[in-house]
Amino acid sequence: DELVESIDLAPTFVEAAGGAVPDHVLEGRSLLPLLRGGLSGWRDAAVSELDYSFRRASFELKVPPDRARAWMVRSARWKYIFYEGFRPQLFDLENDPQELTDRGADPALASLRAEFQDRLFEWARNRRMRITISNAAVAKRAGTARDRGIIIGEW
Repeated sequence: DELVESIDLAPTFVEAAGGAVPDHVLEGRSLLPLLRGGLSGWRDAAVSELDYSFRRASFELKVPPDRARAWMVRSARWKYIFYEGFRPQLFDLENDPQELTDRGADPALASLRAEFQDRLFEWARNRRMRITISNAAVAKRAGTARDRGIIIGEW
């Protein structure tokens, strides 16, 4: 009954095979602790992204391929979808499980949309883009640039 993401599969396979999950490349979380009896503090929302440039909608909406992007944040009750260049969609999955009523323009839910937009922005800011060196290696090298002859910000 938990919210999981497809990016959780890679760390799950690494851990299941006995490996150490790298903290600087894989964004997901291993599902093994969850499968083995639960885990406190599991995520309360899942994020996904979509490139719809190959779908009919991009052609019909005249969206160029590099702008045909969408991101979704889903909690237990709400599903927020942000399409580049369009207003967001919001669905109440508890009262509208088939997502037939878009609440994305409902003034009464403006603060909820803002909350989901903030969650999406936080997710985007925390993407793991440094793939060449682990967090532990960075911490070990922090503050050693001067010792290696690299002086930044001094004249």
